[in-house]
Amino acid sequence: MAPKEIVTYEEYLPMRLALLEKEKQATRARDELSAARRQLPLVEVATSYKFTAVDAAGDHKEVTLLDLFNGRPQLIIYHFMFDPSWDAGCSSCSLFADHIPPLEHLNSHSTSFAAVSRAPVEKIEAYKKRMGWKFPWVSSNGTNFNYDFHATQDESVAPIQYNFKDKAELERRGMDYFARGEQPGHSVFVLGGEKSGIGEPGKAYHSYSAYARGGEHLIGTLSWLDMAPLGRLDGINGVAGLGYKRRDEYTDDDLKGIEARIGA
Repeated sequence: MAPKEIVTYEEYLPMRLALLEKEKQATRARDELSAARRQLPLVEVATSYKFTAVDAAGDHKEVTLLDLFNGRPQLIIYHFMFDPSWDAGCSSCSLFADHIPPLEHLNSHSTSFAAVSRAPVEKIEAYKKRMGWKFPWVSSNGTNFNYDFHATQDESVAPIQYNFKDKAELERRGMDYFARGEQPGHSVFVLGGEKSGIGEPGKAYHSYSAYARGGEHLIGTLSWLDMAPLGRLDGINGVAGLGYKRRDEYTDDDLKGIEARIGA
């Protein structure tokens, strides 16, 4: 960690203004990226994917990809890492899930949201209850959805591809850990018809997916820490992945942060 220089405000101001110009450049670049993202062409989803959900009475029900739109023209899916053999969802994906906004905001702007995992719906519901989450979360267990959208890597089912790189490229870059098992990501879909003004009614179209750090900007905790002088303090607690426990697993010492580690 680089030492911080202590200066007067008069000395600080020109340095802050120089950084502000870089921040403005990054903002403008982000706007340009968002516009380019919206201009990507669409790919029709030819498979009639079916998922398992739980209704208000607690009974299992089958839902389709079209059902997940819930009548809105846009759908964002989070590929939540939850292998069928696990008893809990991935801790890093859980950090992301803690930052999912109240869905009323997305719904008011014609967008629905759902999480999808391969774990059976019973495990999903139990973990969802444990964490106090309310967002829609369905099981893709028994379907090819995760493999088709490259959120589960298994060569016996489908060729390896993660973040638009094949197995050979991942291995060449020393990223072979992305070539096996569950992986996180987002996929965005548009419903064809009058509401979107795109494609044919009753058809879903895939517009965009992002993987690895592609969704990192949606995790507010990281953005908050990026503003602070000490930054993210990566590795402070020795936790794998993004470095965060599930929020109900932190000990009192964990919540003390650096203080607990320097014996203060």
